[in-house]
Amino acid sequence: MGGKCPHRKELNKPEDLRQPLPVDEDLPGMGQYYCLHCDRYFANVTVRDEHFKTKRHRKRAKQMMGPAPHTQLDADLAAGMGMPDNGPKLMSM
Repeated sequence: MGGKCPHRKELNKPEDLRQPLPVDEDLPGMGQYYCLHCDRYFANVTVRDEHFKTKRHRKRAKQMMGPAPHTQLDADLAAGMGMPDNGPKLMSM
């Protein structure tokens, strides 16, 4: 990969060790040049590497590497629908 785009483990491997993406004739570049952060396919490696330098891509990559989005458990706890607090157990059975 020529650009400095931090992809997941599989896409971070050197190009000779990385397994190619599935070929899809309907996608630009046969589906081989993909940006994970922006969910875009590119016609060739040069266009993809130029995309990695753009402000839009850097902003999206920063957003994805930030804090994780909220989970359903977080939403339930915030709404007061979490696990009940019945106090300490008095007797074990």
